[in-house]
Amino acid sequence: MTDPLVPTRESARRRPEGPLSEPDFAIDAAAKPSAELDEWGLDRDPPSELTAQADRRNARRKLAAGWRGLKAAVRGDSSFFAHGYRGTLIVITAALLGIDQWSWCLLALGASLVLIAELSHSAVDTLARAIGDPEEPRLKTAREIAAAGVLVAALGSGAVTLIVLSWKFFELLGWRL
Repeated sequence: MTDPLVPTRESARRRPEGPLSEPDFAIDAAAKPSAELDEWGLDRDPPSELTAQADRRNARRKLAAGWRGLKAAVRGDSSFFAHGYRGTLIVITAALLGIDQWSWCLLALGASLVLIAELSHSAVDTLARAIGDPEEPRLKTAREIAAAGVLVAALGSGAVTLIVLSWKFFELLGWRL
């Protein structure tokens, strides 16, 4: 039995070009739906283990999924190395200057903001590559918007870092601001 939604060679040759063209699949009138499919041709089987089950996972499984996602993002994008390198330099500088606890909180918040933006950018980039040609105009625009999010987060975090570290540096020099 042939699948009614699989494109045939004839339908591929007959398909008109243009934005209003018909779908690129042919429906075989002789094909009967199987018992496992509903009237719309959708599978009635329960989802596999690989699908997202956010409402059914416990905290341990969510944490494990988060670590796997972080690992995939770090391995897939060299930007994380650059952010980690800069972050390490900032932490060393802040420790040498002896900043207070509120300044540490501001630096940690800024670093978290940059990492969240970078993770979002990696997710959008991965989806764009999975969908199709990442240079397609709409996918390229989505990737550029995600990159803009990283830019805004990095600039904001950089401004906070500059203010915190220079404030403490001037304080150590005895300058009052």
